Amino acid sequence: MAHFLNRWFGFLQSSTNTKVRPAPPRRRLRAETLETRQLLAANLFHNELMPEDVNNDGVVSAVDALTVINEMNRQRNHDGVASTVNERGMRPDVNNDGRHTSLDALMVINRLNREQGRHHVPNDPSQNDDTSQNTDTPSGDENPETDLTDEVRSIDGSNNNLENPDYGTANSPLLRVADADYADGISEPAGTDRPSAREISNTVAAADPEGTTNDRNLSDFVYLWGQFIDHDIDLSLTQDGEDAESFDIAVPTGDLYFDPSGSGEEVISLTRAVIADGTGTSTDNPAEQVNAITAWIDGSQVYGSNQATTDLLREFSGGRMRTSDGDLLPTDEEGNVQAGDIRVAENLGLTSMQTLFLREHNRIADDIADDNPDWSDEEIFQAARTIVIAEIQSITYNEFLPALLGEDAIADYEGYDASVDPSIANEFSTAAFRFGHSTLSDEIDFVGNDGVEIREALSLANAFFNPSLLEETGIDSILKAGASSLSQEVDLEVVDSLRNFLFGAPGSGGFDLVSLNIQRGRDHGLADLNSVRTAYGLQAYESFSEITSDSELSAKLESLYGDVNNIDLWVGLLAEDHAEDSSLGETSSTIIADQFERIRDGDRFYYENTLSNREIREIENTTLADVIQRNTDVNSLQENVFFFEPSVSGTVLAETSAVESISANRDNNRSPRHNDRPRDQFRSTVPIEGVTVELLDDQGNLVDSVVTDSAGNYKFDAFDHSGEYQVRVAATDDVTTTGSDAVDILISSGDVNLKGINLTVFA
Repeated sequence: MAHFLNRWFGFLQSSTNTKVRPAPPRRRLRAETLETRQLLAANLFHNELMPEDVNNDGVVSAVDALTVINEMNRQRNHDGVASTVNERGMRPDVNNDGRHTSLDALMVINRLNREQGRHHVPNDPSQNDDTSQNTDTPSGDENPETDLTDEVRSIDGSNNNLENPDYGTANSPLLRVADADYADGISEPAGTDRPSAREISNTVAAADPEGTTNDRNLSDFVYLWGQFIDHDIDLSLTQDGEDAESFDIAVPTGDLYFDPSGSGEEVISLTRAVIADGTGTSTDNPAEQVNAITAWIDGSQVYGSNQATTDLLREFSGGRMRTSDGDLLPTDEEGNVQAGDIRVAENLGLTSMQTLFLREHNRIADDIADDNPDWSDEEIFQAARTIVIAEIQSITYNEFLPALLGEDAIADYEGYDASVDPSIANEFSTAAFRFGHSTLSDEIDFVGNDGVEIREALSLANAFFNPSLLEETGIDSILKAGASSLSQEVDLEVVDSLRNFLFGAPGSGGFDLVSLNIQRGRDHGLADLNSVRTAYGLQAYESFSEITSDSELSAKLESLYGDVNNIDLWVGLLAEDHAEDSSLGETSSTIIADQFERIRDGDRFYYENTLSNREIREIENTTLADVIQRNTDVNSLQENVFFFEPSVSGTVLAETSAVESISANRDNNRSPRHNDRPRDQFRSTVPIEGVTVELLDDQGNLVDSVVTDSAGNYKFDAFDHSGEYQVRVAATDDVTTTGSDAVDILISSGDVNLKGINLTVFA
């Protein structure tokens, strides 16, 4: 066990898909207890990502350069051909060219120079031993807050904080930053003096039929990852049974979808949330809702937040987790999909993300098992779990949050802080992190590696609770589609599939997610927008026009609420103008940054607190695109799947004839020498300004148009999705087509930048 995770990040660049294995017989088993659980103390990485580590000891040093030189001498003396791995397990052919030469030694020396220049910190003991953990504790001293050599992260989140073992555990109360705003100060819902949640939804949340795409080029992965990570950190359960308390939403009389008969008696059903035992007894002890899962980013949506769930999902062989046919999520006897979180089947995108990380776990586990045949199932499982959690954390903090909030929105990590309470804030889970509901489009697309749709799009309404469809479609085309289109803008507009979703005919039941978000906030006693702003250290708004520069929206808010100090939190957050370099308003950005900083800083097992510098670099070199491409057949993703920003540019050239000017010269100079030269020999092309260039989609619809500048240049960068397009010169009286005035193009991924797409016309 001394080298439990030894050599296990070579898998990061593996392109081998996970092996498909049939699900084992279903049985209830318990995980074995490890006597010594040294899962984080050893080197995690294999040198396939670091070929300069010739002697495979986990560190690039002068010894590696010397090893190459020695091997060069051996090769000269024995007339042999260089081998990738010699008989002593070393890899002296660093550049993999079939020889041992000075170039190999130079590569090692260059790597040494880069590493020392990039990462040297004066008096940092970890620079002397790159496998040491990141801790400020002097070498040889024990610190129970950072010495994790005998621990693995618990399934239920307990004992992460040794001083407060219940921090972050499943079934803990939500944290409340602003004071509760219950009608009676104890537990009665807030907002009794506000309009019906459905009336508010109808007034401010109806979506533009044409859609409004994200102005910062965020892809659909902003909601795919947002929902995936949300299901890792919070879940508020509703009451059930005979004593469950209803808090139904009144539907305005004559509502087109929910009361078409005009009865005035229709409601959208809602059951109140579960509250923590012992709360809701007085104004000094108001009701607090419960987070049913762990608050940590710990892969609980993959592994579960209790041991019974984890055991149910495991094969108990080779460290693997159960799968079903097609390497999909396992199912129970009734065919329901199973995962670490109960919401796994909510939509096809979410189910695909869950499947992706199940495969990632099994792929890692298979690699570890193959290389360590003497390891137990538990050892392999915990090693793979540790790596998957680190990947999820890194993607969240290094890709998702910078994309959503801007590069500098999250404070730099300064190490583990035992005083930080990581609990999920009610303002975060019930309002701010529900921004994603506004980013969904009305359809789910299925896209191939070439960026072209491979089957008809599916209505979002038909993608709810329909995971069996993945047996037909697989997850590849859904994940590729997520990276191949712009998300809808983060605002109050929500598509019909979410705002007017019906179970059957109009008036026969259904839900409006906007209304549910508003009503749930009232159920939880969330304070109004201004009260939350001041609780987070922000200044209160003095007028509706300070919230949004959209005068029409400002007027609607004022007509609904009357008082700027009485706005439902979710509504106010989505109405705000976006903060600089963020796709969210100032209040949302502040709430979300605060939450993710606390669940990072208060996590004793956070990857930057437990892994060595080199291991951290390897984890951070693994993008979400990498995880997708090594667990599917998708091979055409942009490096950062959270952005979709292709472009096409070129020049419009005017083809002109020199015959007229030459003829004029001949007449003036009485020189006939050019008289018999063919006309085409005098044609030339020059850039032309002021020409309209059009971008058409594969149906011939106009997507965009631009006018060439003084150099004849044009550029298109307003693509909503990948696929086939055409660029052409618009027909006008000023130009004549040449046959080269239109070009078909293919946008296969989000980072395609086609240059030199030149068009020619007669002028």
